[in-house]
Amino acid sequence: MIQIPLFKKLSLANIQKSDEKFVYFVAFLYSISTGEIGGIDLIRTTRDTNYGKYTAAFRDVYQIGVGWSFGISRALEMIAEKVSSDKTDQLKQLLIKLAQVIRLGDALKTFFADELKSTVMTYSIVYERKLENQKLFLEMFYTLMSTAAFMIAANSIMSMLMGQSNSESILLMSFIGVAASMSAFVFMMYIMFPRDILGYQSADEDFKFRLKIYMAVGAGVGIGVVLLFTNILPTTLIVGIAAAPLFYPGLYARKMEQKLKEINNWYPEFVRHFGEIYATIGSVGSTLEAVLRSDFGPLQVHLERFKNRIKHRVEQKLCFELFSRDTGSQVIANGNEVVSFAMDKGANLNLAGNHVADITTKINELRAKRTQTAKTFETIIVVLHALTLAVFGLMNKLTSIFFDLVNTVDVSNDTLSLTPIDPQFMAMMMPLMILMTSIISAMALKVAQGGLYKTVFYHIALLLVIGSVVMFVMDALLSDYLATHVLDFVKPTIGPV
Repeated sequence: MIQIPLFKKLSLANIQKSDEKFVYFVAFLYSISTGEIGGIDLIRTTRDTNYGKYTAAFRDVYQIGVGWSFGISRALEMIAEKVSSDKTDQLKQLLIKLAQVIRLGDALKTFFADELKSTVMTYSIVYERKLENQKLFLEMFYTLMSTAAFMIAANSIMSMLMGQSNSESILLMSFIGVAASMSAFVFMMYIMFPRDILGYQSADEDFKFRLKIYMAVGAGVGIGVVLLFTNILPTTLIVGIAAAPLFYPGLYARKMEQKLKEINNWYPEFVRHFGEIYATIGSVGSTLEAVLRSDFGPLQVHLERFKNRIKHRVEQKLCFELFSRDTGSQVIANGNEVVSFAMDKGANLNLAGNHVADITTKINELRAKRTQTAKTFETIIVVLHALTLAVFGLMNKLTSIFFDLVNTVDVSNDTLSLTPIDPQFMAMMMPLMILMTSIISAMALKVAQGGLYKTVFYHIALLLVIGSVVMFVMDALLSDYLATHVLDFVKPTIGPV
C-alpha cells in the first residue's frame, strides 16, 4: 500500500504528542525493573501487556532478538528504525537508549527511573501547552459563533432590501455554510485537544446506556410528533419540549463522570498505602486487611469487593481487572495494570506504588485545570447561545413584518424594491437553526471538557431547551411591539365608497 508522507504527518497520533498511555508504559517498565529483572525477561514480560503500538514494538523486538537470534540490542535498534522516521518520536528514542543500556550492561532500574521522570515532565509540559492552545481556540469559537449568527441575519436582511428574487436560497446557503464551517472548526478542536479518556466501561454498561438513549430519543420523537399534529404549540417551543427527555441520560452520565473523578482523586492515596504495606507484608489479602482500616471515600466499596475476591482465592490478575471494571475508571485501570505486573515479577511495590500515585496525582491536577477552563467556556456558550437565538427570533419577526408590509402597502419603487422571505419558509428554518446551533455548541463544550462522551446529551438537551424558550419568548414579546411601535405599521382600513 502506498503511503503519502503528508497524510502520515497529519495523523492523529502525530498531532497529539501528549500520550498518556506512553507515560504508564514507561511506569510499567520501571516497576518491573525494580525486581532486578534482566533485559530479555523484561522484553518477554512486556510483549504480553496491552499498551497498543508500544507492546507491538517490544513483541517484534523479542521475535527478532530472541526468536531469530539477532540479539536484543540489535533488535531494539532495528525496530527503532521501523517505528518512526521522526527522530523525536518518544518510542523511537526509548528503544535506542534501551539498546545502549542493555549493550553496556547498565542497571535497568536506574535507566527507567530517569526515563519515567523525564516522560512525566514532558507529558506535563505538552499538556500545559495544549491547555493554552485550547483557551485560544475556545476564544476563536466564541467569535465564530457570534459572527455566524450576524452573518446569517445580515445576508437575509440585505437580500430582502436589495430585491433579490432568491432570498430563501440565500438564507438556506448561509445556513448551510455556517453549519459546515462551525462543524469543521469543532472537528479541528477535537483533533488538537487532549482526549482525557475517563471511563473504563464494559460492554454491558455501554449497552445499558444505549438503552437509556433509545428510550429518551423515542420519547422525545413521540412527544414532538404528537405536538406537531395537534398544532397547539409553536414549532420552536415543540423542539425544546421534545429535547427534554435527553436530560435523563445526560444527567445520569454527568453523575457517572463526577463519581469517576472523585474515585480518581482517592486512588493515589490508596495505591501508595497499598504499595508501602505490601512491600513489608508480601501478602495481598493481609495488605488489604491493613489498608482497609483507613477510609478511601467512594473507593472503599470497590476495595471491599477486591478484598473478598482475594480471600476467595480468585486469581490476582483477574482481581485487579475486576477491580478496574467495578470502578469504571480508565485511570485506575492503568494504575492497576502496572501494580499487578509489578507484583507478579517480584518488583519493589513500594517504589511502584509511589510512582503510580505520583502519575495519577499529576494527571488529576492537569485535568482539573482543564475542567476549570471548560466551566468558563460553558458559561459563556450558554449566554452566547441565548443571545444568538434571540437574534434569530428577531430576524424571524422582522421578516414576517416585512412580508405583511409589502403585501399590504405598495412600498416598492424604482429605487427600493423589497422581496421579503416567505414567513412559512422562515418558520421552517427556525427549528433547524435551533438544532444546528445547539448541537454544534454542545459538541464544542464536550470537546473542551473531555472525559465521558455520554455527557454531551445533557448539553444538547440544555441548549435546545434554552434556545427554544428564548425564541418563543422573543416571538411573544415582539409580536405587538415591532408592528405598532418600531415600524408603526397599521393595515389600511377600506371603507365603503
